[in-house]
Parts: sequence; structure tokens; C-alpha cells
Amino acid sequence: MTPKTAIHVAGADGELGASIVRGLLEMPNLYPHLSKIPVYAGVHYETMQSSTVLEERGALVVEVDPVNQPDSVVHTLKQAAKLLLLVDPLSGEITRKDALAFARGYIRAAKQANIEHIVFPTPFSKLDIPYSPPLTPVDESDDERSNITRSLSPYRDQFETIESIIRESFSKSQITILRYPGVLNQHLLFFARHIMEKSKIPLIENPDMIFECCDMSDVVRASCHILFCPVQRHGNKEYKITGPNLLTNDEISIKASLGLGREISSEFMNIQQIRKVLMEVTPDKEEVAYLLELWGLQGCLGAARKVQVTRDLEIITGSTGKSLREFFENSRHAFISPQTG
Repeated sequence: MTPKTAIHVAGADGELGASIVRGLLEMPNLYPHLSKIPVYAGVHYETMQSSTVLEERGALVVEVDPVNQPDSVVHTLKQAAKLLLLVDPLSGEITRKDALAFARGYIRAAKQANIEHIVFPTPFSKLDIPYSPPLTPVDESDDERSNITRSLSPYRDQFETIESIIRESFSKSQITILRYPGVLNQHLLFFARHIMEKSKIPLIENPDMIFECCDMSDVVRASCHILFCPVQRHGNKEYKITGPNLLTNDEISIKASLGLGREISSEFMNIQQIRKVLMEVTPDKEEVAYLLELWGLQGCLGAARKVQVTRDLEIITGSTGKSLREFFENSRHAFISPQTG
């Protein structure tokens, strides 16, 4: 019987999932000693333009519905040896109502399909002490929205539950947990217009916080290297991918100024003000709720959150991560008006 080699990426609808699929397809070109292997991209809608683009790149795009059609997911996963279970609320397809059900459906299907290795990227790190604030901040003036939000579990709780289900369903040697700071450099693109117009970068109202973030490309690189390696190398491992530096608010402004070639200052906002800025950019309330939870955690947890820089990315890939200044330099076009650029 020929051993399975294929990789299945769940949640390939969004930018992060699609980037991981593209990265996997590119690995044999970057490292000629690697053999090409089939890469399945699990999406909600096979006819979306993003799905078509992945197909043109060589991915095997499959439409999956682990909540309502679990049997079809089992059939799909039987073709794969490894599963990257990505739950991405920024994909436009995952909400607090169905995030846990989506992941649970995939996990059950993976178990039935005898998946050999499951990799779970999560934007949430463990807390050093018990802490349970309202982790999805809301505008209390919006009574209807507040009532709806209170009835839904925060994303942190759901991601922790997903991690627990994975650990209960598979042996330790089959599991890799890939943590990364919730705030990716690319999330700052949501503030691009604000930065462009006011030369100020919105930050949560906590002047003393230490900010940790990393670049999406580093999460992609780490995921691809893990998935192309034998299970024995990364099974029973828990990694945390970080940028090369921890940053204070002042340092964030300095990195932005150096990267964009003009002075950028910090603008401290409460959670309602940041929500308003985000809602002007995206009408998707679930995306806003997710981003607010991530940034709220950065500002509110304080001593409960272990802030650190790790060398895990270097251990996995052999190279360090991209800095915030590099991100601004490479994305300068998005933050500078054509009239002034």
C-alpha cells in the first residue's frame, strides 16, 4: 500500500490560509531536494475567485462543510497524511457562532480518516495566571449588539477548547501547536487610511504596554517547514513564532516612521474608538470583534500574559523573522497617499 503524502489546509479561504497553500506549493522550488506532494485547499466555496487562483497555482481545491456535511470531509481527508487546521475569523467565513463547530467537524473527520499529523496555528498564548475579563470588547451603547455578543463565547475560549479537543483526539506525537502573537503586522493594514490621513497609528489605551507581533510571512514559513518535515521532527512540539523584537508604543511609532519615511506618532484610543476606526474600513462585525479581542488582549492582560521573543522560527526554518520596520518598508504604498508618495 502506497503511503499517503498529501497535505490538507483547512480554512484556505482567507489570506493566511491561501498564503500557506501557496507556500507549500513553492517549497519544492525553494528546496530542490524536496519532492512535490499534493496540496489540498479546503474552502467553503470552490467557485470563489481566490479558490480559482489557488487551483491555477496547482492546489487541489475542495469545497468542504465540516458542520453540515462531515462525511464528505472524511472522504477528502482520506487522501491526506497531514492536516493544518486553520480557524481564521478574518477569512470572512468563520464567526463566533460556528468557529468551534467548524474545528470540531474537521477534528472528527481527521480522526476517522487516520490523519497522521495535525498542525494547529493559534493566535492565543497561554496565560500565566487565571484571567477572565470580557475578552471581546463591545460598545455598551449598542444594546442589541451587546446582548448578542454576551451570548457568544470569546474567540480565546473557543481556540482553547479546540486545542483541548485536538489533544483528546490524537496522541501527543501526532500534534504540533503553532502559536503566534495575535497581532500580525498585516493587521495594521486595517489602519492604513487612518495612518495615511493623520500620520498617527491607533493603539489601545495603555501607554505602558509591551507590544508583540510577527509577520504573516513568518507564520507561513513555519507552517510550510513543519508540514514538509517527517512527523517525528515536530510532533509533540509546541512553538511560538514571534518577531525579532518586543516593542513599546514609542518604538512602534519609530519603526513606522523609519519604514514610511515620515513622522508617525502614536494615538491612544479606548476600545470603542478603535472599533469605530475599524468599522469605517470593514463592515464585517465579526472581523472587527476578532481584531478588537486580539488588540484588547495586548493592552489589558498585563502580567497575565507572558510577553516574549522566541527563537522557535529560527529552529524551524533556519532564519529569523521579519521586523516591523521591514513590513512598513515593503508595504509603504498602502500607507502613503499617491499625492504625497
